[in-house]
Amino acid sequence: MTPRLRFFSRLLLACTLTGAPLQAAPTDPEKDPSLPKVLEEARALIRSKNPKAGVEKCDKVIALFKAHYANSAHKIYCARTSAENLGYLVKAASDITKGEFESGKKDAICLSSTWADAYFVKGFALQDLGRIPEAKSAILSAVALSPWSCLYLCELGSIYKLEKDWKRAREAFETAEGEAPLAPDNSKAAELAQARRGLGYVLVEQGKLDEAEKKYEQCLKDDPNDKKAAAELEYVRDLKRKNKS
Repeated sequence: MTPRLRFFSRLLLACTLTGAPLQAAPTDPEKDPSLPKVLEEARALIRSKNPKAGVEKCDKVIALFKAHYANSAHKIYCARTSAENLGYLVKAASDITKGEFESGKKDAICLSSTWADAYFVKGFALQDLGRIPEAKSAILSAVALSPWSCLYLCELGSIYKLEKDWKRAREAFETAEGEAPLAPDNSKAAELAQARRGLGYVLVEQGKLDEAEKKYEQCLKDDPNDKKAAAELEYVRDLKRKNKS
């Protein structure tokens, strides 16, 4: 019998004598292809007006990632694109060099967007349930994992809008606008437009009508069929006319 076989024989005997079950090593959820499908199911539940069930599915995904990575020596990022992935790793290397890296972490790794998406979808569902503080917490968790995600930053800005926290809403939408080039190609234009429309809304609330007008004009320059931006632009111009009269 080889040394390796003798080792496993002894381990099996020890477990038999003590009654301890043999347990497989926990599976890395990042390698589980079923989890993105679970999030699609959650989205479908939200669309079908069952956000509570959607939250439950998101929580299952979140729990798996938290259990696996909770004690990681790495700072964890999630990215939707290779450009975003590379950006986080370059930033981490720079932070390490400058001595500004997160305490207790030795380096960084970048996962797919599944974990962050779970928080994002959960936050969306919680808004439908009227649980705004919990929704904000979920979206902040998504942003913590993906701080340069235009999509998540726009959602955070939308929550600040609900809270009428115009300063933070503006910051979120401005950051989202700046990070839009890192978004996936198939959603980049839509996410940039969302960031600009959100920023335009906040600028109106802050009384900065000229700046808001420019934001909506930018939207329409990129997409002349952006009906939301067109309606908001007309509203801003009407406000400006009234202010002059």
